[in-house]
Amino acid sequence: MREGGRRDIGGGGFGGGNDVSLAGVMAGSRVAVCVTDPTAADNPITYVNAAFETLTLYPRDEAVGHNCRFLQGEATDPADVAEIRAGLDCGEDFVVTLTNHRADGSTFRNQLFVSPVHDETGALTGYFGLLRHVDAEEAALRERRAISQETMLKELQHRVKNHLAMVVSMIRLQSRREISAASFDDLSHRVEALSLFYDELFNAGEEAGGGVPEVVTVGPYLERVAAAVTGIEGRARVRLDIACDEVLLPLDTTARLGLLLSEFLTNAFKHAFVGRDAGVVAIRLTRRDDGAVVLSVSDDGVGLPVGSDWPAGAVSISEQHARSEAGDGARETGGRDGDAGLGGTIVDGLARSIGAEVRVVSDAGTRFEVEIPAGGAGDDAG
Repeated sequence: MREGGRRDIGGGGFGGGNDVSLAGVMAGSRVAVCVTDPTAADNPITYVNAAFETLTLYPRDEAVGHNCRFLQGEATDPADVAEIRAGLDCGEDFVVTLTNHRADGSTFRNQLFVSPVHDETGALTGYFGLLRHVDAEEAALRERRAISQETMLKELQHRVKNHLAMVVSMIRLQSRREISAASFDDLSHRVEALSLFYDELFNAGEEAGGGVPEVVTVGPYLERVAAAVTGIEGRARVRLDIACDEVLLPLDTTARLGLLLSEFLTNAFKHAFVGRDAGVVAIRLTRRDDGAVVLSVSDDGVGLPVGSDWPAGAVSISEQHARSEAGDGARETGGRDGDAGLGGTIVDGLARSIGAEVRVVSDAGTRFEVEIPAGGAGDDAG
């Protein structure tokens, strides 16, 4: 979709030759995500996203539970491996470019970004890794431009540090005790939204000649998030109708809008079409005459349950963490007993961080609106 235009996506959300399927979105992304747990023996992988599987040819069930060294091989320089070990020991963000091996034995140049993730007490809870396929020409160009990849990584991590810490925390819990399939899908949505954000920023930085741009065009990023979430959900007869005005926003605000869109879409796919398999979800991004920016996600589904005021009443991330650890059986990170669930907590926190107001209208279907007032581009709260 071009900015200011409209795209109507049907036939499983992604048909008719439009390359906006989950496979198309992630194949077009060179940013793979890998999360590891340094609190467990040998720092095993606890999560990889779809782009990781595409890049390395290792399916998720073969990667999870193993240390990342299985990507090393004869073509891997031991000096690069030593640099990774030193980076993990230093406790800071770091970047290494090395040769890795795919499952079929072929090699690729991997620009590996690694960031330690800490909980609210400062304890190390995970490593968040970005694997980015680069060719020799691109790597040489980066050297000539003297681009500081460490600076870029730190900037990117700062933009989403609180959300990233929450996601890594929930993935770590998932690796220790089974969570419900629905909760794992929710985590997948959030990781894909993050990985697409990184991809958009890398691309924008390269177009700007290096470094991290101050503002980005929002529409293309929101489209990719919508495609990724819909692809994961696999609702064959739910159609997306997307239209975005030409809107440029700061990085922080753009990241949070993408994450909010992921939460709203997930909620719609889960609850809007109970008892039916077809419907329409409309996404609009508009800038009003007064300068305010409004993101709306509406559906023609069954509406919210009577008495629901989601996401009002959401509890803190730490309380959600405690709830997810309690009880027997599969862990459930969604709402229960009428509470807002983890999604409500995330929506509330993200909206507050950009000074936005969230409105929810439930009549003939449900409409979620996020309004960012003019000048309310975000408080850089992470």
